[in-house]
Amino acid sequence: MPGMRSGGGKCAQLVEFVDIYPTLCEACGVEPPADLEGTSLLPLVEAPERPWKKAAFSQFPRPYPPKDDWTEMGYTMRTERYRYTEWVDRERRIVARELYDYEIAPTETVNLAGQPEHAALEERLAEQLHAGWREALP
Repeated sequence: MPGMRSGGGKCAQLVEFVDIYPTLCEACGVEPPADLEGTSLLPLVEAPERPWKKAAFSQFPRPYPPKDDWTEMGYTMRTERYRYTEWVDRERRIVARELYDYEIAPTETVNLAGQPEHAALEERLAEQLHAGWREALP
């Protein structure tokens, strides 16, 4: 980016698609809307190793591609080590969970959700997911 003191570095921090617009706004000197959910990534461009978001969030329907008759919505939170998903039906009941530990299975092949030995972790991640994106901000 023109005028940046550093460049060409790599960053392993969690970022989200919603962060792109506020980043471009800040880079162009434009005030973003107050109700914007994203966070400018310029601080990471300047210092890629700095502490950042505790989690990134996404949502997607099942079946995919989305149709008017979707049956479940997946709400996912990704932390540095874990991905936790709750599948919710139209009545807002949790119908399934997924929990992946990237240290155990980086390709998400071992779902730990529902296993008694991971119950406390699953509960902690569920609380973090329900707390939402604002609680995960840097």
